[in-house]
Amino acid sequence: MVRLSPAQYAAACELYLGHGAYFPLIAAVLNNAQDGAIYADCVEQPAQVYVEHAFGFAQVFGRTVPAFEQALQRYLLVDKQFLSAKVRLYTPCIPAFLQRSECHELRSWRQHFQLDPSGTASTGAAVGTPARDASLVAADASHVDLIEQAFGVVGRFWRTREDFANHSNAVLALVEGQAAALCYAAAVAGDRAEIDVLTLPAYRHLGLAKAAVRMFNQRCLAQNVMPLWDCFTNNTASMGLCQSVGFLPLGEPYPFFTINR
Repeated sequence: MVRLSPAQYAAACELYLGHGAYFPLIAAVLNNAQDGAIYADCVEQPAQVYVEHAFGFAQVFGRTVPAFEQALQRYLLVDKQFLSAKVRLYTPCIPAFLQRSECHELRSWRQHFQLDPSGTASTGAAVGTPARDASLVAADASHVDLIEQAFGVVGRFWRTREDFANHSNAVLALVEGQAAALCYAAAVAGDRAEIDVLTLPAYRHLGLAKAAVRMFNQRCLAQNVMPLWDCFTNNTASMGLCQSVGFLPLGEPYPFFTINR
């Protein structure tokens, strides 16, 4: 298992584009737009690749190379020298060692979604008016401090505050001038955006998240960027919200592994 340098990412990126299960957070590392680590079975023409975002989201893709999977098993389950405190592993394709019974406790289920751009719930002219005199703002650099103070996410995925302001398409919901909810892209890659949405506890059940997501979708579609959504199947609030604003499932739920240090 060889760690690639950024100058060696191109072949791994090409392999990923033909893989099928596409996650912008993974593609952003492969594009060297966000920080992370990439490991492959070889440098020149990799057959199997493991990508790990600095925040911990990760994916394995390519055809099975036994020696590579053996080294990856040691890295994930024995040495555990992750970039973050835990690995959050997307596994539409599951390495053999994670299919063993002793790994079942690491597994949960997630569902991948893509926006239906023709759906009126996502693209109607009216974003929707949330309750309690709330307002929606297309966030820019002037809102970064407020977003960071309220949600602490500015540096979670993006390298710099400027990257967040310029590329996340963030929509901020304000109530009486106070930050209440946020919808933004954790990553944008290959003309697809990975949605993250948060509402502070005091402002939940007011329609703020739904209105912010709808405006976020409109911002993305105006730039020919397709919003994607991914969440745990037992997160009923997230599952319900995304479908209520026009997202459709991409295939069946898939296994997701959380591996702590």
